[in-house]
Amino acid sequence: MRILFIGDIVGKSGRDIVSSLLYSLKQQYKIDLTIANGENSAHGKGITRKIYKQLINEGIDYITMGNHTYSKNEVAEYISQMDRLVVPYNHIKRNCPNYYKIIEFNNLRFCLVNILGTVLMGESDMSPYEAFEIVKKETEKYDVDFYFVDLHAETTAEKRIFAEYFHDCAKVVVGTHTHVQTADEDIIKGCAFITDVGMCGAYDSVIGRDVSETIKTNIEKQKTVYTIAEGPAIFCGVVIEIDEEKKIPVSIERIQIRP
Repeated sequence: MRILFIGDIVGKSGRDIVSSLLYSLKQQYKIDLTIANGENSAHGKGITRKIYKQLINEGIDYITMGNHTYSKNEVAEYISQMDRLVVPYNHIKRNCPNYYKIIEFNNLRFCLVNILGTVLMGESDMSPYEAFEIVKKETEKYDVDFYFVDLHAETTAEKRIFAEYFHDCAKVVVGTHTHVQTADEDIIKGCAFITDVGMCGAYDSVIGRDVSETIKTNIEKQKTVYTIAEGPAIFCGVVIEIDEEKKIPVSIERIQIRP
């Protein structure tokens, strides 16, 4: 089984690059399942019902989220209709059951989980380690072969600690949130891991945001409106191959396509 995980989709540029490349990438890498982080897909913060449907129609099977999960009010209203959306269990606004999905493929059954980090992430109300233990207990009735975790977190150490500690059951741990793809993809004690998958968003930007706006905000201390950068985008993702008989990952490969 080959799984494509797409890094944080940021704004229209990110959606456009995913739309233009997804079919060819799925053919090239012989992808069986596609997962994407969509928490920045609606103008950089959150997701809308319309964009959710667009991404699913483009060929994404499941969409994970992050600290901006509830930035658009309609998510709380329509989340019951977004049956392929997976939201962080330990978000402070936790009010829905969409924090895991049981996925079956051939003779595999695994659980897709979305969890927030704690460090510099004000939207989380418990550590990712505590949150995952709770999710494991709630899902043990499904007798899953392994867990696939999107750990949406700021610091590199927090993500690595998670993979090291839970490597026996979390066989895939992909980091999201920083929007900068790291070069540390590896199989760690049987766990496919990368600190951060990166983003799909405007290449000429500051992690997807308009450059001039970030300078005004951070250096000149001006009050600005959150502005997403426009223009040609970078595409970042990883392909994880799972041995269906042994039910373990055998490889993880980075994809980075610059304009």
